[in-house]
Amino acid sequence: MLVGPPHPISNIRPIKFYVPADETPAERTYRELREEAVAKDHEFWLNNNMHFEQGKMDFERKAIQEKGQCTIDDLSEYFAKYQTDSYDRHLAYNRYVWRRNLQMIWPSLCAWFQEIRRRRRRKMAAYAKHSEQGYFDQQADSGSVVAERIQSNSVDGIVAASGNVKIDNTAETNANTASALDGKVDRRAEKIKSYY
Repeated sequence: MLVGPPHPISNIRPIKFYVPADETPAERTYRELREEAVAKDHEFWLNNNMHFEQGKMDFERKAIQEKGQCTIDDLSEYFAKYQTDSYDRHLAYNRYVWRRNLQMIWPSLCAWFQEIRRRRRRKMAAYAKHSEQGYFDQQADSGSVVAERIQSNSVDGIVAASGNVKIDNTAETNANTASALDGKVDRRAEKIKSYY
């Protein structure tokens, strides 16, 4: 989603919503409802603010012609009159927004469930892609090589001193894994995270 700077008159920020390549009908419906909501809000506030500013300029011009100046008290009269005159219009807009938001609850839930499914599909595809590369099998083989080497150098569970085998299995396992991969570094976790 890209959000732009506020419009100079309506003060509504333009929004460009992200459209995924595998967008489902539920997600498209919800995105279109949100785009329509942003467009309607912009239209209402653009007309409202233009009407307000035009009325204010006319009021100031009239006050200057009659009194020679326009004070804050004069403007407070205009604000009170404007609020009274525009009450019905603002009430209708508020009712429209409430109704629209209630109508968007179900499409938003459907789109949310579709998004969870898409993430799960992508995650499973990433796991499948990386399991095909054979890293899992090579690591399992290198672990068994370490276990065999330790068993061959031990007598009745005691490690022979002549073999100079360390008890620290993790260091040896890591070394054997690196040698088994022929210098390739296993970066499955970073690759899988890069898909998200």
